[in-house]
Amino acid sequence: MSTRQHVEILPPHPLRAGYDRSLERGSIADDFQRRLEPANFNPGYLGALTERVELALGRDPSDETMRWRLAFLLLQNNATAAAVERAEDLLAGAVLPQSRRLAHLVAGIRSRADRPRTGRGVRRVNWSINNRCPMSCQGCYNPFAAEQIDLAQADRIIAKLAAHGTTDLVLAGGDPLLWPPIFDVVDHAIAAGLKVGLDTTGYTLTAEKLDRLRGLSSLRLPLDAVTADVQRAFRRSPDADLLRALLESLALCDAEGFDRVRVHTVASAENLHQLPELADEIMSHPSVAQWVIFQWWGRRASPATVRRLGVAVEDVRAVVDGIRRDHPGREVHLAESSERELLNWMIQSSGQVVTFGSGAEEEFILGNLLTDEVEEILTHPILDFEAMSRGIPVTPGTRFPGADGGAPSADDRT
Repeated sequence: MSTRQHVEILPPHPLRAGYDRSLERGSIADDFQRRLEPANFNPGYLGALTERVELALGRDPSDETMRWRLAFLLLQNNATAAAVERAEDLLAGAVLPQSRRLAHLVAGIRSRADRPRTGRGVRRVNWSINNRCPMSCQGCYNPFAAEQIDLAQADRIIAKLAAHGTTDLVLAGGDPLLWPPIFDVVDHAIAAGLKVGLDTTGYTLTAEKLDRLRGLSSLRLPLDAVTADVQRAFRRSPDADLLRALLESLALCDAEGFDRVRVHTVASAENLHQLPELADEIMSHPSVAQWVIFQWWGRRASPATVRRLGVAVEDVRAVVDGIRRDHPGREVHLAESSERELLNWMIQSSGQVVTFGSGAEEEFILGNLLTDEVEEILTHPILDFEAMSRGIPVTPGTRFPGADGGAPSADDRT
């Protein structure tokens, strides 16, 4: 095993490259574009900004940009049914492209308004439990929080999920293996009856750590390329030997007999041509039970990055179909970006719960598990239970009941 530099960073906000730096600091426009920064994306910041926008709109009710900002803020900050209705009114007759996009999102939320909100359940939860990472991936969609809970707080959240009836828990980050309490969290979650998947860069994985993770239902490791330059450029690691480090993590799982690895690959314009060869590499590892290929999702990336990495879903489908033909009987999933809107019920490292759409800046606070019950959060009007039902179970080779495309019943776990 090579010696790896131990790197822990709170990754820079992915929208920073697209900021309008000509805006006056402290202005409404500048504070609005900074609202998704880790230190700002919380009820306090959004609430104070909402008050400022309300006052500005009172002075000029015809300002469509200000109406759009207010509608966005109302949706993002623990929206109620009344807030959604207000956002719809603010966006009526929208002309600006950003207003029309938001109006489309609101129309979808309103179309679900008459569906049951109580008595529903969340069977699969993603938890960005650690806000530090050794990498800063291109277009990372993770809404990092500035705050980091402790083990006692994590145990309280686990107890709430278990009592609710959640079955599948994905622990992610950042990189959870950089957070020392993670092994206790895994043990406590499994003891509470949850099936646990751990999503890590694998960069600091060792035999000792893997031994502590034997109870996992799956261990998720990234691998995106067969050449070092493409791998490192996408994950933006300071380690020139990043590809070798990732392959060593897979080899370690092989050697230790851990056979529940799920490989994550992000398909972009820069690596799509390498995926068939990458498939040969991945399928050669006996530890790999599942491969998930994600169409690159530029929802938090700068426009220049979107232009450079964006790839048509038809092109990804064609490559994945070829891989499935070449490797029959292997579990290969394609996660298309259009299927991921409002799919995730994500707990941040602060305990705050969010979900997100596919458009720029579309991140929505649903509540906080340090103060709210799961059942309260599930009444949030923005949640799309049909989308949430498309989540993949943490155990390879399994499917959720009712995951055949049919509409879930009122008491289905989603």
